[in-house]
Amino acid sequence: MCVFLDVKRIEEEVRKQTYIENVINMIMDGNSSDIEQLGEDGEEDEEEWTPQTMHDDGSSDSSDEEDYQDESVAQTSTEVEIPTTTQDTIRKESVKANAQRKEYRWRKIKYQAPSIDFIASVEEGTEDRCDWTPYMYFKQFVTDEMLEETAEQTNLYSVQKEGKSVNTTAKEIEQVLGMYIHMGLVQMSSVRAYWEMETRLPAVCHVMSRDRFLKLLTVIHFQDNLSVSDDAKKDKLWKLRPWLQKLGEQFLCIPPEESHAVDEIMVPFKGKSHLRVYMPAKPHKWGFKMWGRAGQSGFLYDFDICQGAENPDREKSEVGVTGEAVLKMTSTLPAGKNHKVFADNYFTSVPLVQHLKERGIHYVGTIRMNRMKHCTMMDEKELKKNGRGSMNFRVNQENNIVVRWYDNKAVNLISSFVGTEPVGNVKRWDRKSKTHIMVPRPAIVETYNKFMGGVDLLDMLSALYKFSFRSRRWYMYIWWNTVTVAVINAWNLYRRDQKKLNPKKKPVPLRRCGRPLSSPEETPTPPRKRPSCSVPLDVRRDGIDHFPTWETRQRCKHCTGNHFSHVYCEKCEVLYRVVPQTEPL
Repeated sequence: MCVFLDVKRIEEEVRKQTYIENVINMIMDGNSSDIEQLGEDGEEDEEEWTPQTMHDDGSSDSSDEEDYQDESVAQTSTEVEIPTTTQDTIRKESVKANAQRKEYRWRKIKYQAPSIDFIASVEEGTEDRCDWTPYMYFKQFVTDEMLEETAEQTNLYSVQKEGKSVNTTAKEIEQVLGMYIHMGLVQMSSVRAYWEMETRLPAVCHVMSRDRFLKLLTVIHFQDNLSVSDDAKKDKLWKLRPWLQKLGEQFLCIPPEESHAVDEIMVPFKGKSHLRVYMPAKPHKWGFKMWGRAGQSGFLYDFDICQGAENPDREKSEVGVTGEAVLKMTSTLPAGKNHKVFADNYFTSVPLVQHLKERGIHYVGTIRMNRMKHCTMMDEKELKKNGRGSMNFRVNQENNIVVRWYDNKAVNLISSFVGTEPVGNVKRWDRKSKTHIMVPRPAIVETYNKFMGGVDLLDMLSALYKFSFRSRRWYMYIWWNTVTVAVINAWNLYRRDQKKLNPKKKPVPLRRCGRPLSSPEETPTPPRKRPSCSVPLDVRRDGIDHFPTWETRQRCKHCTGNHFSHVYCEKCEVLYRVVPQTEPL
């Protein structure tokens, strides 16, 4: 027992001595100083401290204490191994920790907004598109090469699946797209209703037969299943990847706007798929989640389908998973052009703003308070006492500003190029006085509300003329959504060109833009009807020389049912069925 107490006492002394040596070495190290951790206002940033749970016997949950108890029980001699710590080891660990984590100091000082002028990219081809039709704008994104490859893969897949080819062509695939767009304009309860006699739509039923259309829907394919490598199959969208890649390249050919919004896009889907997600706050709770970057006009420049965590074992990024999505969407933007990016608090973080700023891309977005470390601001109760329109802000050493504005409740925004000035006014309804009042609104809120809705506008336009097909293949839902987005982008590009070339001309509405069957030369001819009898009616009814003959069995001319006859009139050139007088025709 005495030996055990001596060992415990010696270990206590060793721990104290080691702690004192570490403190002395850190003070002697000139590269790390506690003064650097102090803010300009003289307030020291407090480190987070997690209280330990104490038990009834006086022990704690600390890992150090548990290790100490295990070592003391296992010790069988009075010899104690004293750990040695050198000054170089402490310096390397300190530098490594400082390199991994960057501290931001927030102060309440006047914000100096940087002078940033947008450097627009030179847009080529606008003059060449002066005579373009809406159909040609659609073919800007859905090219002939994409349609030909789809037709080739469809024929190959039909042979692999059924043993014979459907013999489709790029022109027929294009007709399928045109029929889909027409179905979105005139929506019915089912696909077959477009061919029924009571509800038939000529723009659909005259293009292709019903069975042929349904047959193509079951075999449309984009990738050869037998030639794909195992590495390529790690991509969960490998069956649709050729189409998505080429369509994305066509979207990026259009010069980008100044302001862009990054947000989520939901593709409705309730079937079985490993990519399906559930988001209860969305209008469509079940479906595929996409990341999208759209301009203020609703033009989608870049997109990607969310496939979950690509590598769960990787180290956590300082911008987070959602921040990496913003970096991926903005990686296709040219650097140094002073583009503006907007996103909500699901994506925003302080390191993300700084990363984009280093690339010459400026950012505005709402932010959650738990993502702003060491940024102390007035709480919501204090702002509420000051009344609606009250605000509070902080600025860090990188000249990024955080603003908290109180309207009905407090909202936090962060920006790298716009602050509170100039403060405007916005009309709000006051419940107490039951009148409209003017509430002060900072410039950062006005800018965010003006340019944030690009992706939401795209979702609204997509829902206007989208027809929902039911398919067993889950990736077909994503494909139909890309076709709808291609039509919207074609319409937006058409409107942009019309404003430059014909400012006074009213643009074509969206429902008439981008239909593959809208050009005169591509309009299919209606199906051939049954030829009428060449014998005049008065000759058939003159009652002279009408002799029946026995011919090959064919359908009766006058019977409404599927009745057949061998009796043929040589003068009328029509088959008749001979029936008793009591039997109705």
